[in-house]
Amino acid sequence: MPGRMLRTLALAEAVTLLILLFVAVPLKHLAGMPEATRVMGPIHGLMFLAFSWATIRSLSEGLIVGRDAVRLFIGACLPFGGIVNERWLRGKLAERAA
Repeated sequence: MPGRMLRTLALAEAVTLLILLFVAVPLKHLAGMPEATRVMGPIHGLMFLAFSWATIRSLSEGLIVGRDAVRLFIGACLPFGGIVNERWLRGKLAERAA
C-alpha cells in the first residue's frame, strides 16, 4: 500500500506542477487572472508536502533507499519529472514484488 500511495502522490504532484506552470502562471501574467495562481499554488504545495511525507515514510519503512529518495525529490522539482518518477516507481515496485 505505501508504494501505491507514493506512486499516486508522485503523479498528483507532477500534474499539479504542470497545471501551475503551464496554465495558472500564463493566466496570471498574460490574461491578468492572479486568481489562477492563488488557487493552484496552494493545491500544488499541498500535493508536494503529501508527496514528501510519502517519500520519507517509504524511506523509513525500507521501501526505497536514500539514493531513490533523492532521485524522487529532484524529479519532483522538474516539469514532467514526477511522471518519470511514477513510471520508475512502477517498475521498481513490480521488480521488488517479483
